[in-house]
Amino acid sequence: MKPDLNTVPEFYRGYVECTNQTPLMEQFNQSTHQLSLIMDGLNEETADYSYLEGKWSLKELFLHIIDAERVFSYRALCISRGERQNLPSMDQDEYVMRSEASSRKIESLKREFLSVRESTILMFSSFSEEQWQSKGWVGPFEFTVSMLGYIIVGHLNHHVNIIESRYI
Repeated sequence: MKPDLNTVPEFYRGYVECTNQTPLMEQFNQSTHQLSLIMDGLNEETADYSYLEGKWSLKELFLHIIDAERVFSYRALCISRGERQNLPSMDQDEYVMRSEASSRKIESLKREFLSVRESTILMFSSFSEEQWQSKGWVGPFEFTVSMLGYIIVGHLNHHVNIIESRYI
């Protein structure tokens, strides 16, 4: 069930708002298909496009989506297993700057995304109800595993909206 926005750290609420009432596992599959179709419609020149100077290219945006999903999934794994340590935050701009995304082929990015997403789906599918409700800390924010699942889907949906409105 979609988390109550009042329980979601403010910075992440926009991502949860980009999800719907469909069961989360269905949303994982729908968003996978949506980004896959977008990637299929691109050539290398288009994938290197940035809509404004200083904004990420599509390749950088795709790699950001992949990196963020890995990080959010890792957090979900740690929290589901009872990790008591405060997990680190990530500097998305530093990750993108060091990603070397421009040297990648769009097909390689698509394969990587699909692989990461498959792993995410398998992991979230394995969680018990108790694990879904497990709580843990990332920086100053408390999360549940469930929240992180919705953030992963919503984060992708958020970026798909940007891609569709500003890039293609």
